[in-house]
Amino acid sequence: MKRKIIIPALLMLLFISVPFVFSGFWVRLITYILMFSVLASALNIISGFTGYAAFGNMVFFGLGAYTTAVLMSKGGFAFFPALLLSGAIAVVAAVLLGMLLLRLKGHYFALGTLGAAEAIKYTVENLTGLTEGGQGITVPPLRGSPAVVNGFFYFFMLLLLIAILVVAWRISKNRLGYAFKAIRANEQAAGVMGINTTRYKIISWSLSAVFTGITGSVYAYWFSYIDPPTVFDVMWVIKMFVMILIGGAGTVFGPVIGAFILETISELVWSRFINLHLGMLGLIIILVVLFMPNGLISLVTTGRGLKDIIKNLHRGTESRL
Repeated sequence: MKRKIIIPALLMLLFISVPFVFSGFWVRLITYILMFSVLASALNIISGFTGYAAFGNMVFFGLGAYTTAVLMSKGGFAFFPALLLSGAIAVVAAVLLGMLLLRLKGHYFALGTLGAAEAIKYTVENLTGLTEGGQGITVPPLRGSPAVVNGFFYFFMLLLLIAILVVAWRISKNRLGYAFKAIRANEQAAGVMGINTTRYKIISWSLSAVFTGITGSVYAYWFSYIDPPTVFDVMWVIKMFVMILIGGAGTVFGPVIGAFILETISELVWSRFINLHLGMLGLIIILVVLFMPNGLISLVTTGRGLKDIIKNLHRGTESRL
């Protein structure tokens, strides 16, 4: 019991101390990792808990970013009202798209979400009077010294991460989470048992969307400039799926572990080997799927993942002999 309290408390103190101990580069890097942790955790709600591969999830990030950018630059809104409206727009989009796309399953749903994301991206690019089109839009920046600005966005991303981890933990322990997991296991059987699968799938996607949209809003304010190819980039979603696979799909902390590992490697190692970046990413996916299908979180919780790795390696050695 003491360990369950002491370890989170030490981690919280460690994260709180980051802006006061490290330089600007490291604060921005860890903020970026925290952002991907939130995005991967949000995607994990619809993909990990519910079993729907939402490859178009960046549509909510882009809508959140552009809602904040337009409201602040053209509507004169302050950041926090724009942030709330960005989350609301993302939820509305998730409900509307969910009523259309969540009737699809498997790769049809994945392709449908990709198509929806591309359609909305091109719509934003052509609304030149509102969004400035393909040239992008500038957001009024946060005023203050670099240390104050970096600290503001760092703690904002940290609060978002804590919020989504609390939501994910609650989902994993209550009736809502059990409904999500039942849909993931066997949707038809869940429907027979009386679970309104359409309703719960829309709730799952809406929860994923609100955190993704709010994160997009913070990103727009943080970087002060956005354009459609950046905030609707499907490669971000692919990275999120890799983070979920590395950490453990359908777990609370798995996406966070995956985000810290992947983004740290990407920033400190892969940046020196740009041409090998995608190759290394593909190799990691293959190794995780083959030897750690439950993610690294299984090594921490039960040790089963380590046994699976040893067993798979032993089988491979026997087959070669």
